[in-house]
Amino acid sequence: MINNQNQFVFFILTGTLVLLVLVLFIILFFIFYNKRQNRNLKEKGLMQSQFQQTLLQTQIEIQEQTLKTISQEIHDNVGQILSLAKLNLNTFEDTESAYNQTKINDTRQLVSKAINDLRDLSRSLYGDRIAELGLHEAIANELKIMQNTGQFKAFLKITGDSFKLEPQKEMVLFRIVQESLNNAVKHSKAKNITVQMLYTIDELTLMITDDGEGFDPVALQGIQKGIGLKSMQDRATLIGGTFSLHSSAGGGTVITIQLNK
Repeated sequence: MINNQNQFVFFILTGTLVLLVLVLFIILFFIFYNKRQNRNLKEKGLMQSQFQQTLLQTQIEIQEQTLKTISQEIHDNVGQILSLAKLNLNTFEDTESAYNQTKINDTRQLVSKAINDLRDLSRSLYGDRIAELGLHEAIANELKIMQNTGQFKAFLKITGDSFKLEPQKEMVLFRIVQESLNNAVKHSKAKNITVQMLYTIDELTLMITDDGEGFDPVALQGIQKGIGLKSMQDRATLIGGTFSLHSSAGGGTVITIQLNK
């Protein structure tokens, strides 16, 4: 009888131990499985992020090559044609008619202005030229083009001890500024546009502000304007920066990019 009881207790203890080991095994299996799943998800997310960055980088390179080609065409073809037209105008002798002489002089001035404007436009498109000019001068040149239209007042404000960034970062920042200014010109009905560059020891904060009619950023999701803003945000992320936008109806627009040195 006692042996039977001992055997029964032994079986119960053995069964309990086996059950505990099985439960422990199941718990460890799920912990391992979850860790593996999380690792796979992280790796998948990293691969997707790297793919998106590579895709964006390729798009930027294609765009820069296209802009470079357009810049060269403007400089080599259109610019030369206007220069020849200006030379031809200079060969006209003074006419007795004051009216005709005034027309000739006005035409010379218009052609000269067109040549200067095209030269500035060519510079703003040509990436290598932007790298040579530096970020400050490239932005100043872009604001000068806007100012020359007579429709806007454009300002560049630089605060702090400036430092140079990697050429690619400066190029991307400049293209973001270009896109922001283009949006302000086309959509905001602004009169004053300011680009501020605030330098600290290890960070650059770049702000593009306009006094236009503003908009609701949420309402732009999924439409063409929203795509443009998403493109600027993606570009900022590509170079390790943060992008933010604040706008409201009647309150103008402020675009801010923060980037470490």
